[in-house]
Amino acid sequence: MVAIRAAAVGEAAVADDGELALVVPALSVDELCRRVHPRLVGALRLYLGDAELARELAQDTLVRVVERAPEVTAMERPDAWAFRVAFNLARSRLRRLGAERRAHARSGPAPAEARPVDVAGAVAVQRALALLPPRQRQAVVLRFYGDLSLAEVASAMGCRPGTVKAHLHQGLAALRGAGLADDDTDPALEEPT
Repeated sequence: MVAIRAAAVGEAAVADDGELALVVPALSVDELCRRVHPRLVGALRLYLGDAELARELAQDTLVRVVERAPEVTAMERPDAWAFRVAFNLARSRLRRLGAERRAHARSGPAPAEARPVDVAGAVAVQRALALLPPRQRQAVVLRFYGDLSLAEVASAMGCRPGTVKAHLHQGLAALRGAGLADDDTDPALEEPT
């Protein structure tokens, strides 16, 4: 019997049972980080509506990828794992910001803060995405911006592919209703052949 496993280049190719093993080089953590970083930043930017926070959370995600490099690079879908971590961090940050806002509201009005003008925030797509429920928004961003397959989106969201299809269908219908899509087909629901 021939076993297949991921291994570092130059590692002995002998299986535990002493038989010959086919060694598939593992994805390097550096290669994974370079490949996924721009997509993480973009997806988080669309999800959160804040470019700086998106960059920060993408970096936090990559720190976790590096901390768990051996297990992450050996995964079947390391990109989907990174997106799942990123969106978990984003949801945690949103919960924390919500708690801070509630605490500030109880303590009285906060002094006015100057925020930089976000020109890209005026884009119609971002406004329409912001109106979607969080799970639909996450599915649309991961599928179209993150360029993940349905299976990878499902893995990143921690749900079944059928649930992803439902979120995509509903999200695309809402975007069409906002005049952002005029096609009656759902290319998001079809896997490439």
